[in-house]
Amino acid sequence: MSWLVDQPGEKYTIRFRDPIEAIKSLWKDPELSPTMVFRPAKMYSDKEKKNCIFSEMWTSKWWHVCQVCVSKLPLGATMAPVIIATDKTQLTQFSGSKSAYPIYLTIGNIPKAICHKPSKKACILIGYLSINKIDRKDLTECARRSKVQRLFHESMQIILEPLIMAGNTRVEMVSADGAVHLVFPILSCYVVDYPEQCLVMCLKYGTCVKCKAKVTELQDPQPKDPRSQKWTEDIFKEAQSIAGQNSHAFYDHCMSQEVAGGVPKPFWTVITPDVLHQLYQGILKHLIAWCQSILTPEQLDEHICCLPHGLRLRQFKNGLSALSQISGPERKNMVKILLGCLIGAIPTMGIAAITALLDFIYIAQYKTHNMETLGYLQGTLDRFHTHKDYFRQTGIREDFNIPKFHSLTHYIESIKLFGTTDNYNTETFERLHIDFAKLGWRASNHRDEFPQMICWLSRQEKIAGFEAYQKEILTSGTEVDPLLLFMKSMMHLILNITSNST
Repeated sequence: MSWLVDQPGEKYTIRFRDPIEAIKSLWKDPELSPTMVFRPAKMYSDKEKKNCIFSEMWTSKWWHVCQVCVSKLPLGATMAPVIIATDKTQLTQFSGSKSAYPIYLTIGNIPKAICHKPSKKACILIGYLSINKIDRKDLTECARRSKVQRLFHESMQIILEPLIMAGNTRVEMVSADGAVHLVFPILSCYVVDYPEQCLVMCLKYGTCVKCKAKVTELQDPQPKDPRSQKWTEDIFKEAQSIAGQNSHAFYDHCMSQEVAGGVPKPFWTVITPDVLHQLYQGILKHLIAWCQSILTPEQLDEHICCLPHGLRLRQFKNGLSALSQISGPERKNMVKILLGCLIGAIPTMGIAAITALLDFIYIAQYKTHNMETLGYLQGTLDRFHTHKDYFRQTGIREDFNIPKFHSLTHYIESIKLFGTTDNYNTETFERLHIDFAKLGWRASNHRDEFPQMICWLSRQEKIAGFEAYQKEILTSGTEVDPLLLFMKSMMHLILNITSNST
């Protein structure tokens, strides 16, 4: 149970387990342990060591800087960069309003190619946040939003509290080969979509989550000074000294600084770019809407329907305007054909601006970057800012103060700090909703479902752990005990019986 500090009578249920134990289970997994990397590495593509390569998290600047601090402590100590992701998901399909708010955890020591495979179980569910509805009685809309923010931040502080002590004092972790490591688990990235980014960073919706750019400055090609926890807390203290006990004055002062003043002490972490929601569901979505305004939706649909068949190209036989609730894979298919539908229909200046953004979408997803490709990425932004006046001239936009467009200016910095964007894309974690939320929901009787879901997931993990242990025995050449085979069959039988009975 969790409760708000200023309202101890109201209780909200959060279900979680120790994140340190989750990291230990990843560390000793016989399939993951041999592939782990325990120290950062600097990679270059030239002998002069000027063209630095960025790919996995251990090639990033963040790990190098943190490792310097760790190296001053016990000899042989290493780091476990902790990556956290949260995303609310709907459990019911056609009717009902049942939802879940899972929290996922993985570590940067594991190669990203393995993390992207759900079958490898490199990402672990560590909890469910509360989905209880806030009582709106006698609450204004501002007070309700502040209450939602406080509930989220205090819940995350409770769940991730063990990481604070472990990150300061180190934890002993055992690999699959029996080697003992002194590990400092440190929270490195928080992977969420834009609304939750604002929630995590205590920001006014519509502002930048990385820098102090105001709403009217988002179209500037250069980012502003970075935000920090101290800067945010100083605004809260300043608002408190000005407003006193007047909550409305406190809220208004915070919002004037483009900070959501609902959390006395915010939970803080580093926000990373999100290819799925920022590029495909953001930039591309705006581009298609602008093209439909320039050509009319019917003309764009006609151009799309006239495209010839091509290898790995999806045919939108009814165009795009007939689609609703467009998914990420559909957006990826749209970006492949969009430019071909616009050649000859839009002037050269508009084609240049659209091409620059499409180039950015593709280059940002490179699995390996170096200083040269990052230069290409910056070049696409410069080309867009050079030709973006076309959309003003046609009356499509009066300004470009759009948060997702502004976020493009922070991609290069994030790639240098944390590696390529596929290390922290929300698409990786959204796939886990099926395994860690929806399947458990379907196995329950849909009444008081979370204890049943947790029990079902616990049994699945035990069976997966037993199978990994059995596979390790088989690969080592040890004779298999018939009792182990019997236990495995019985565990599957019990799981099937309990799932059917619910």
